[in-house]
Amino acid sequence: MLSILIPTYNVNIHPLISELQPQLNDSQIDYEIIIEDDNSSDRTIRHHNSLLGEMDRITYIEHPENLGRSKTRNNLADTARFPFLLFLDCDARVKSANYIANYLEFIKKRQLGEQPFAVSGGLAYRNFIPAENQTLRYKYGLKREVRPAAIRNRHPHSYFTPFNLLISKSVFDTCRFDDSLTDYGYEDTFFGMALEEAGIPVYHIDNEMFHDGLDDNEEFLAKVSKSVQNLVKLYRDNKVNDQFFAQSRLLQTWDKVKKHPFASLIFGTLRTTRPLLTRLTLNANSLKALDLYKLSLLNDLLNPKP
Repeated sequence: MLSILIPTYNVNIHPLISELQPQLNDSQIDYEIIIEDDNSSDRTIRHHNSLLGEMDRITYIEHPENLGRSKTRNNLADTARFPFLLFLDCDARVKSANYIANYLEFIKKRQLGEQPFAVSGGLAYRNFIPAENQTLRYKYGLKREVRPAAIRNRHPHSYFTPFNLLISKSVFDTCRFDDSLTDYGYEDTFFGMALEEAGIPVYHIDNEMFHDGLDDNEEFLAKVSKSVQNLVKLYRDNKVNDQFFAQSRLLQTWDKVKKHPFASLIFGTLRTTRPLLTRLTLNANSLKALDLYKLSLLNDLLNPKP
């Protein structure tokens, strides 16, 4: 009935598997767990995870080269045998003892059966004091990512994320992750758009998984910078349509500022102060500074200074 699909990269997923298996066994459903390693650079972790493939109902797959998150997720869906797919990121951890039962009950109550659908359980962060060098990622997660289902259901396709997603396998007959997106950022946005265009309903429920994978501050800022670079590539490749634009606050802000009569002065000031914005982001965990940093970087990449 259920295929649990976990793309991995440099994360020990034994704890996640040990949390999921008792719930899956208690549910008395047919299930499989498929783990696909995207050529992890940490060989010790890769070997440790590969041992899970020796266990009953677990399949372990290893890429000889890095394919990216979109292609890895598509491969997982193609490999799956059951009609319902549960995508989980490798740094997710179980929050509720009824996690699997909650999804199964939702399917039953909604009488979804063979209908194509997607259900997002959401994500949460533990209530703790993170390490000093991880405070930026933790604050960003709490302020920008954690939303109750009631909020997410207002714009279900916009708040889509594959971090913790139950979806019918038949969806992949018409919708797939865009595997041309090999760089970091926006693959979830495009998949949510594809679901909306295909008329696939997306539901949101409060069935969170903990997001335990906290990048350190500098690593997170580097990922944010990479996502802006990827956005610029998408923009230049004419992949940013009206639907995408309506979901990107960064593009909307940039478009608004560039139409301002003092746009050159504003962007020039942002460029000059970007080192300060970087320090405020890393040392003071200022999300406003991070937003201005992204705006400055986006404009400079789209309009490089001669």
